[in-house]
Amino acid sequence: MAFRDHVARTWDRAILSSVLLELGYRCNLDCVICYNDRAEPGVPLRRDQYLRLLEDLAALQVLTLTLSGGEPLLHPDFWAIGRRARELGFVVRIKSNGLALGGTVARRLRDEIDPFIIELSLHGATPATHDRQTQVPGSLVRLLDNVAILQASGQRLKFNSPLTAWNEGEMPAMFALAASLGVPLSVDTRLTPRDDGDLSPLDLTASLAGMRRVMDLQRAAAASQNPAATREEAITPGESCHHCGAGAATLAVDPCGQVYPCVQWRRSIGSLHEHSVAELWHGSRELAGVRAVTQAVKQQFAAWPAEERPAGFCPALAEQRTGSPMTLDPEVRRRMEAMGRVGPTP
Repeated sequence: MAFRDHVARTWDRAILSSVLLELGYRCNLDCVICYNDRAEPGVPLRRDQYLRLLEDLAALQVLTLTLSGGEPLLHPDFWAIGRRARELGFVVRIKSNGLALGGTVARRLRDEIDPFIIELSLHGATPATHDRQTQVPGSLVRLLDNVAILQASGQRLKFNSPLTAWNEGEMPAMFALAASLGVPLSVDTRLTPRDDGDLSPLDLTASLAGMRRVMDLQRAAAASQNPAATREEAITPGESCHHCGAGAATLAVDPCGQVYPCVQWRRSIGSLHEHSVAELWHGSRELAGVRAVTQAVKQQFAAWPAEERPAGFCPALAEQRTGSPMTLDPEVRRRMEAMGRVGPTP
């Protein structure tokens, strides 16, 4: 069976395969485009609750577990959670800014957790740009120093880069930097509001010219089959009845135990302080509603001409910006314009 068909079957049969844990919103950077709401209202999950959650996810045969934040390494139970995840056989992914991953930490990470991949945030090709976005002087130099240490310890790495008005002019240099290091680079051309509704990160939205330049760089990388400069395409199986896997194959958990269909869709389906993850996965009415929405979105766009369909449409972000998960929000329309696509008039 092709992987695309496997994913479609997972979505359609509601098989939970990937879970992201936001361990906490503390961070040693202060990125101007960060979407986290650092207030963390509620009671944080305890270590014993995290370990029980991992047991429950293993019983549900979840494949991938992503540890994120904020900066996940700042959580006091990061190592205990990571070690148990490895013991239970999850494919562990870690999303980090990389600043804490030098020296003995890199070796400890390999020896105790052995993640499948570590995803690092890259904000520019020069300290002036990268450090401007992180608001921490010296953060690019520390990141690149730690990349060398992580690679020497045998870790598999990937760069994630948000496209902004500040770094769009450095994108060719960022692709070249990633290629020189042998680290794949994934660029997200879309900025998102903060989880509390604050729209200020959108003030740094890149220009249409910048978006087109990135798309050209991605196409060139794909044509050259350069693994250090490729874009990770979203998985959207044509045979699935869902537009995406949110709530159909994925969940996200915030630091206080609220469970969401995905990291972007801040529509809580319940709390781990009150229910097990299995109870929520199989019995949440809110989650059933989300699955119905992703099916309706798939049906809506299937009726559009192929050249008008929105690439990268996210129902969660559409709901956040417009109040409806079915409506094209302004950022998607800008992306469509950059691609030469024009959808129906709102």
